[in-house]
Amino acid sequence: MRVEARVVGKIDMSRYEDIVLKHERLRGVDYSGRTVDGFCAVGSRLEGCRFNNFRVRSCPCFGAGREMSEFVDCSFDGAHLDMGSGGCARFVRCSFRNVVLRGWRCDRVEMIDCVFSGRIKTAIFNGTVPVEERSFLHRERNEFHGNDFSGVDLIDVAFRRGIDLTQQRLPAGPQYLYLPDAAAALAYAQAEVAKWQGDAGVRKDAFSLLRAYQFEASNGQRQLLLRVGDYSVHSREVADGVWALLRPYAVAPGSASFDRPSET
Repeated sequence: MRVEARVVGKIDMSRYEDIVLKHERLRGVDYSGRTVDGFCAVGSRLEGCRFNNFRVRSCPCFGAGREMSEFVDCSFDGAHLDMGSGGCARFVRCSFRNVVLRGWRCDRVEMIDCVFSGRIKTAIFNGTVPVEERSFLHRERNEFHGNDFSGVDLIDVAFRRGIDLTQQRLPAGPQYLYLPDAAAALAYAQAEVAKWQGDAGVRKDAFSLLRAYQFEASNGQRQLLLRVGDYSVHSREVADGVWALLRPYAVAPGSASFDRPSET
């Protein structure tokens, strides 16, 4: 094996700007309008700080390390961010209006009384902490309630592992389907698909879509919010057929009841 290398020049680190907050206690700091290369908070608390129209060239981490960082009454309005791992972060009464947030994976993120509008694309919010991380976080569940998602377009966004969707305000419209009793709805749909006649490939595709929904409804997730187009299927006909079976179990977000299909 032969390895060769050559020098092509030096990197000018002065051109890069990172914000690193480690064990900081900040109040009223304004980061609005800034574009930085990196953002990292470790064990910090920020109250009433502003990140309006904030940009980070790499994925920011609002809760790096194993210590919780907390953002209270902070504003992220107009921010466009590729979020990446959410880390150990807690957001309380924060504003995320007119945002574009992408790729947000929240295993240890807590969110209380926050408001959103704009677009969130490809995100996972979890109601429980991964088993292997509970010992150092000293908790099993993530606090997640009182949040207003009614004005945001949720594209490929999943609420998993026991997030109570009755404690959130959710978006509504023909592109969404809210199932308050996901287990019952999916069991009914699966039984009905099994009765479909004709092309076995169509049934297979429908079962595949239902398995994806069942995965979302596993591990204590009782309610589901589904969006048209978030799961790939071989044909629009299959997705429409599955949604037609689920629709009698759906209600408008915030409603308490639905008309269960007759089992006779």
